[in-house]
Amino acid sequence: MSEPVTEVAAPVGGSEVAQPAQAPRLRRRSRLETWLFLLPAALFQLVWGWYPLLMAFLISLTDAQPMLPSHFTGLESYIRVWNDPLVGQAFRVTFIYGAMLVALTFVFPLLIAIFLMELPPRLMRWMMILWFLPISVIANSILWRYLYNEQYGLLEYIATDILHLPHQPFLNDPHQVLFWLVFPSVVVAGPGVAGLAYMAALQGIPRSYFEAAEIEGAGFWRKIWTVSLPRLRPVIAVMLVYGIIQGLQDYTWPQILTGGQPEGASRTVMLYLFSYIQNQRYADATALSIYLFLAIFTIVVLFRTFFKEDPDA
Repeated sequence: MSEPVTEVAAPVGGSEVAQPAQAPRLRRRSRLETWLFLLPAALFQLVWGWYPLLMAFLISLTDAQPMLPSHFTGLESYIRVWNDPLVGQAFRVTFIYGAMLVALTFVFPLLIAIFLMELPPRLMRWMMILWFLPISVIANSILWRYLYNEQYGLLEYIATDILHLPHQPFLNDPHQVLFWLVFPSVVVAGPGVAGLAYMAALQGIPRSYFEAAEIEGAGFWRKIWTVSLPRLRPVIAVMLVYGIIQGLQDYTWPQILTGGQPEGASRTVMLYLFSYIQNQRYADATALSIYLFLAIFTIVVLFRTFFKEDPDA
């Protein structure tokens, strides 16, 4: 009795034979495409980020003066800046201002994004246009300088004539000037970049998660706490780091509204650095910028260390 003959189908189109040979080529092509996509951003960061930082460090080691040859001075500028008492005050003001800015501008965009998601789609789109409308920071800060004016400012009129409060010094009081510097960023600047990031992340959460929470009896705030916030953790971490960096190197608002006054109560590191440049102390200015970079870098690293995302969450 003859044995049954088993027929083996030939590979269709040679797919099984060609696949092992094509895999390394596809992987190389994928890596090449990845590097090509990263190349523009890498060049931009190299030219506008790391190259200026390297040049600033080299200048800080010299006695750089305009139109004059530079000479190597080592760490003299760093020692001189370290012993400047106004530098310590500027860093203290910068840290307080940055902490207030991050704290007050963190919750507001997040709440705005969450509430916008609860609106009907058409109304939500119109509200997004209004809230995220680009506003010139310089024009905005000049407007608020007039609003804060003690003689004819709108806020002074509201405080004294409508609310019958005592005269408000606003930006002229060393004890409250930092709060009034941060206040416009919360009220007028709106959600900004953080709000857009939160909106995009919220729109990526499946609606079935919220529906399941509603079936289990979860209310509005319960859904935010159990559904929205856990899935926004990566975005929140990135936005907090972004806020820390922006807050510690902010220049426009303090410069236009107060210029560092009164009594240096709003003189941030960036303002004091600019005063170095005005006095042609370029080596000291670059040394101070390196100190600020190290401070921001240390804070960001500590933040990423202590608030590292839980991979099991």
